[in-house]
Amino acid sequence: METQQVLDALKPKAASFGFSEEELREASEKIAELHPEEATAEQVATVVDNHLPFLKISQSAANRSFERLKAQFEKDHPKKTPEEEAAEKKAKEEAERKRKEEEEARKKALENEPEWFKKYREDSEKRIKELEDSNKRLASEKADADFRKKAVEALEGVDESYYGLLLKGQKFDKQEDVDNFVKEVKEGWEAMSKKLKINNLSSVKPPRGGTAAGDQPSQDVQDRIKRRKAAGAAASPIRGIETKK
Repeated sequence: METQQVLDALKPKAASFGFSEEELREASEKIAELHPEEATAEQVATVVDNHLPFLKISQSAANRSFERLKAQFEKDHPKKTPEEEAAEKKAKEEAERKRKEEEEARKKALENEPEWFKKYREDSEKRIKELEDSNKRLASEKADADFRKKAVEALEGVDESYYGLLLKGQKFDKQEDVDNFVKEVKEGWEAMSKKLKINNLSSVKPPRGGTAAGDQPSQDVQDRIKRRKAAGAAASPIRGIETKK
C-alpha cells in the first residue's frame, strides 16, 4: 500500500477525531508500513477500517490528557471577575503614577545637589548595591548547596564516581533543576549498569578464595619467588659449559 492511498481513505473516516493533517499523514505512513503489499481501493478501505478503533482510542487518550492539563492550569490560574480585573488594573496604574512622581521629584532634588552631598550619596548607593549583591550571592550559594544536598540524597544507590563530575559542574536554581538532573543521572547509570552488568563500581569483589589486588604481591607469592631464585642459583651449569672459577 502507498501512504497516499491510505491517507485518502483515512481522511473522511477520521474527520471527527480531531487529528491534524500532519498527524493523519504520520498514521497513514505507519499503516502503509504494516501493509507493504499492493492493494486495491477496497482492500485499503478495509485495512483503514480495522485501524480506526485504535486511532479513536489514541485521540481520546490525548483529549483526556489535554483536559487534565487544562483543568490544572485553570486551577493554578483562576479567572478573575471583571470587577477584580478592573481593580487590579487601577492599582497597577496608581503604583506606576506614584513611581513616576517620585522619580521626577528625585531628579529635581538632584539638580541643586551640593557636590559634597553628591559624593556622599553616590558612595552610599555604591555600598548598598554591593551589600545587596553580596546578599543575593550568599542566598544563591546557600540555595545551590541545599539543592546539591538534595540531589546527592536522591542519588542514593548510584556510584559517586559516576555522578561526581556531573554534579561538580551543575548549578541548581530551583527544585525542578534537581529533579531533572537526578532523573537524567539515574537513567544513564541504569543503562550503563545493565551494559556492564554491575550494580555499584565499589561493590565489585574478587572471586571466592581470592583477595583484592594490592600494591605488592601477596606473601605467598613473594615466598615462591624467593624459592625459585634460590633453586636457580643452586642448579648445576649446563653440560658442556664450564663455569669460571
